[in-house]
Amino acid sequence: MLPHELPPPLAGPGAGDPADSLADVRRENEALRESLQRAQGALAAIADGVAVTDPDGRITSLNPVATHLTGWNGTDALARNIAEVVRLVDAGGIGVDPLRAGFRDRDDVMSLVRHDGHVILVDGAVAEIHDDARHLLGYILTFRNVTAATRLSRELSWHANHDPLTGLLNRRVLETRLQRALDSAGRLGCRHALLYLDLDHFKAVNDSGGHVAGDELLRQLAMALRRQLREGDTLARIGGDEFAVLLENTAVEQAGSVARKLIESVEQFRFAWQGFAYRLGASAGLIEFSGEGLEAEDVIEAADRMCYVAKESGRGRVATDVLRAVRPHGRAPGTVSPVPATGRSVRSAGPASERRS
Repeated sequence: MLPHELPPPLAGPGAGDPADSLADVRRENEALRESLQRAQGALAAIADGVAVTDPDGRITSLNPVATHLTGWNGTDALARNIAEVVRLVDAGGIGVDPLRAGFRDRDDVMSLVRHDGHVILVDGAVAEIHDDARHLLGYILTFRNVTAATRLSRELSWHANHDPLTGLLNRRVLETRLQRALDSAGRLGCRHALLYLDLDHFKAVNDSGGHVAGDELLRQLAMALRRQLREGDTLARIGGDEFAVLLENTAVEQAGSVARKLIESVEQFRFAWQGFAYRLGASAGLIEFSGEGLEAEDVIEAADRMCYVAKESGRGRVATDVLRAVRPHGRAPGTVSPVPATGRSVRSAGPASERRS
């Protein structure tokens, strides 16, 4: 061997052996295959729909729940734009880009238009997928069917805010809105009015026709009363045959006209039941309130008292007063008590010949 030549490398196990290199590749492929199978199994086990896309929003994977929710076959959905498969529509009926405008808030609920045209309600989330160098690899969209849960939530909310018999708002909502009106009256100097309406001769309907007849009368009458009011007026049922109307930004003179119109509407109302026709009447207490320091219950009680005054004055009448808050002598600043003003009046709602005792 010449001096400048290097000795050949010593042969060792696997050194330069093509068979060993091929075995290494096979082991790596097998590991990758097993990893992919585990990932696919995990996606299939997730209870939510999962859609994975490339950076351009083209679908690369849908799990079984996603295919079920969207109505798309997983193979047919591949390489399609996510917006074509996961068709989201907002509350206004406008299409929403799932990746860039969908589910900005975790509480967002949107309509998902399935491949067959049926619509379900879904919520979800969107996340970007990055590699170690922070390069965008794609997106992952998760979503779930909340149709039943949303409807149940809406039903519970409706029942919490409405009278189940008439569908009108209930006392709780009235008190909330009334307190808000009181706050604005004190802060902005607004004038509001509360009308307390009590039916006359309703007991006769229950006694002769039964409670089923009375319930049906209240349902029909509630619709008749609602038609007499502005869209922004609050009409609530607060008792068996008692209703209240909150008239915001309304002076007592205008509120009085509304009260008389409602009483006339009740008197013109005819209720037919099992061959009998029933006529009713109504009396109303009206309170104008402004300034700060009053509570919702103060106004309701004052309107109730005036309604009693109206009944005692002959029924079919409107008794009116103004309620203001004053600070009693010797009480600490900020301590107030509601007192009626001196403007009490009782007026007939219509011709005296139409009144019933």
